[in-house]
Formats: sequence, structure tokens, C-alpha cells
Amino acid sequence: MATSFISVSTAAFDGYGFDVILPSLARCGVKNVEFAFIDGYVEAFTDSDFTQSFAHDLKSEMRSHGQQCRYFSGHIDLGLENAAARLEARCRFAAWLGAEFIITNAAVREREHTFFKQADTLAAIARDHGVRILLENPGNGVPNVFNSASDAQALLKRLGDDVFGINYDMGNLLSHAPQLNALDDALTALPLAAHAHLKPCLRQAEGIDFVSFGDGDTDDAALARALLEQGKPFSLELPFRLHRDAGAQPWRDEHPLELDGIESLIVRSFEELALLTQDQ
Repeated sequence: MATSFISVSTAAFDGYGFDVILPSLARCGVKNVEFAFIDGYVEAFTDSDFTQSFAHDLKSEMRSHGQQCRYFSGHIDLGLENAAARLEARCRFAAWLGAEFIITNAAVREREHTFFKQADTLAAIARDHGVRILLENPGNGVPNVFNSASDAQALLKRLGDDVFGINYDMGNLLSHAPQLNALDDALTALPLAAHAHLKPCLRQAEGIDFVSFGDGDTDDAALARALLEQGKPFSLELPFRLHRDAGAQPWRDEHPLELDGIESLIVRSFEELALLTQDQ
């Protein structure tokens, strides 16, 4: 079995400062960190937070724990009129952290024209900062330029620039397009994907909860096995504080989870992943 580059997203620690998050990840044995700055998923922030001094502090803290960041999640809608400026802030910050990839969204369908009109500008920004843009399928149920695997090949062909790639998230598909078979769609997308998010979900009558690997009610093990066999890089994105309602809209618990509880769930996720390779 091939090996995959596996990161853990800081979204698991929503509500804590990075001075707590990075040592906590280190206690879990995590060396590869995916920083998550995603509106609605984590504590509020603004583009003005993406300063060089902040990046320097984070990189220094990572270095003290033997950690690195190759993937940075900074989701915005690239069909917005101000997308170029917002993307540049994220690409610059990601590069300061040492990241090679920035994960974001494409555009809602109603902003498709603007997205493709400014795609060359967006690509140039990423290239200037030495990063690739990985477009992720969304989970909010709003029609998008990239809804599912069936959109991926045509999207990449139309963009026509190797700066763009795909980050596939099966957990998002569950709420965004529940009529599709999530595992089938994920396996179809993988050959085109440069990276994936593994985000186990537990479906409830009132929506979706996000849980540790092994506790979801979709076939995350089958997806993880395919990722490992193909040597495809992925991140455990475990936003335990986050939920989606029946209309696919995100909401967050009022208070963060206890830190030791988060650590236990991350460790257990890695233990469950390890079981997949024991007999290989």
C-alpha cells in the first residue's frame, strides 16, 4: 500500500488560540498542520489578520514542535468582485507559513461569469506567491461552479492552468447533493483531485454532525483506503464544534469542546486509520 501525506486541520480546535492548538496537535503526534481560516466554520477573523508577523509567530511555534504546513484552508467565493484582493491576502499568508497549496471554493453559479473572467488574474496571484489553488466542492446546497465529481474535469479543462486543482470533500457532498451516492462520487473524483478532506459525518433528522474517523455513518473507511492506496494526500478535517442543519447551513456549538476530548478524538481517528493498513 502506498503512503499518503496526512494533515490535521486546526478546525478541530475551533474556539482555541493557536498557542494552545499547535502544542495540542503535537501531543497527538501530528506533524502536518492544515490551518483553517473559513468563515462560519471557526472563530471570526478578518483579512487584516493575515499579517507577516502573525505568520512568523505561527511558523516559529510550528518549528518548536517539529511541525509544518503544506496545505492552507482559506475559503472564499472566487466569483466575488473583490476575490483577487482577498485571495492575494491568503496566498501571501500561506506562502509565509511555508504552504504550497491554498484550498478555497470556486464560485456560486450566479457569479460564474465573474469567476471565469478573473481566473487568469487569480492564477497569476497564486503563481507569484508560489502556491496552487485547490478548489473544493461546497456543502451549503447553493448551486456552484463545482458541485460534484461530474463538474471537476470540465472545470479544470476550462480553467486551463495547472495552478488550479481540486480538493475533494465527501462530507460536503452529503449536505450539498444528498441525492448522489457520496462514496461513488468521491471515488470518481479522486483521479482528478490533488488533495482531499476526510470529514466523517453522522446524519441526524435535524442535519449533520461531524465526528471522528470511524464514527461516521458513511463509508469513510473505503474512501480512506482508496486515498492510502493511491498515495493521495489528504487532511483529517474534523470540525467537531460545527453542525449543518436540515437546509445544509452551518452552525456552531455555543462553547468549544474540552481540549482533552478533542485530543482523544484525533488520536482515535489515527488509530482507526492505522487499522486499515495492518493487513496490507
